[in-house]
Amino acid sequence: MNKGIKYILGFAMIFVAAVICVFGIIKYEEMQDDGTTNNSANLGSVDGKQLDKEITIVIEKISTLNDIDALNSELHLSQAVVDILKKYAPTVNYAIDNSEGYDKIYFRIGGYFVDRKMNDINKIIGSYKIDGGKLLSTGDDLDKIGSKINGDDKLKWNNLNLNNKEHDKNAAKAIADKFFWVTSGGGIDDMIDIFGYLTDRDQHAKDVQMGLNVVPLSLGKITDLYNAASKDVFNAEQVYQKIKTLKGLTYKEIDDSYKGNESKYNKSIGMGEVIYFKKDKMYLASYGGIGGTSSLRPGGSNLFTIEGDKVIVPLVGSSGGSEVRGKMILRLNNKKYDGGESRFKYYVESISK
Repeated sequence: MNKGIKYILGFAMIFVAAVICVFGIIKYEEMQDDGTTNNSANLGSVDGKQLDKEITIVIEKISTLNDIDALNSELHLSQAVVDILKKYAPTVNYAIDNSEGYDKIYFRIGGYFVDRKMNDINKIIGSYKIDGGKLLSTGDDLDKIGSKINGDDKLKWNNLNLNNKEHDKNAAKAIADKFFWVTSGGGIDDMIDIFGYLTDRDQHAKDVQMGLNVVPLSLGKITDLYNAASKDVFNAEQVYQKIKTLKGLTYKEIDDSYKGNESKYNKSIGMGEVIYFKKDKMYLASYGGIGGTSSLRPGGSNLFTIEGDKVIVPLVGSSGGSEVRGKMILRLNNKKYDGGESRFKYYVESISK
């Protein structure tokens, strides 16, 4: 092969190599562009609609916050709401709604225990849109939003794991009074413990057979009760299994919803029955009267002692006097468990007499 032909073949090989290299670079850039699009598309969705990258970045930031003040710096909540979060530590969760053609982010509290009842259940505390990578209030009427969306099964609510770190003796007193009777007897092992002693009177159904107490409770609420009444951690599935084995009940499950059929089941449930409604994870329980006395009770909040994340509650005589005859230990509730609705600020760690 002469030298001229070698030069021509060499040039041809270099040219082909260059073309392959350029083609490879172009394809690589196309793949990178496709990868960016796909990553953005997979950042999240609501009702099958993809969330854009901006809202996903904001949500990722919010979901990692565990401090109330840090959350407030992003949401600019009212001082009244901030006070509730610090005093009672209700569960805070958020959901994304695009039913109006653009994304809104709602924040709500699950509820908190004061004055012997749960207050502000599923109360909306903020409504926001994303502008320039930041959360901006929509200025909507929050009560109207709550009326519109509460009970909307299409919204997916996600919990924020906010640290519960500030003591409040009055909140501790309310929880000590609520859980003392049940926990002093060894914990929840009877249907009356849950549906009798641990329920609020305004939770009882009204349109019932004469002589019966009929109480509807969600699996989520009962999960919160179990986690407040014990140092152990329970998720909803564990609580569901436990309820089946409680003393003093006739248990059955039905493939129906309680909500929307309240009157039908309130009037037909039998004495001592507990019905579980599979479609909306509700329980309905029925019993007669309840009673009982105790020689002890939690003392006044002025007698409480704080030690780290614990509150030492003295137990005194029910008939009066200030002699300490035992103690109840409450601990700030920072449990993480699935299936609850709103945690109590404290849980009962132990009782000694």
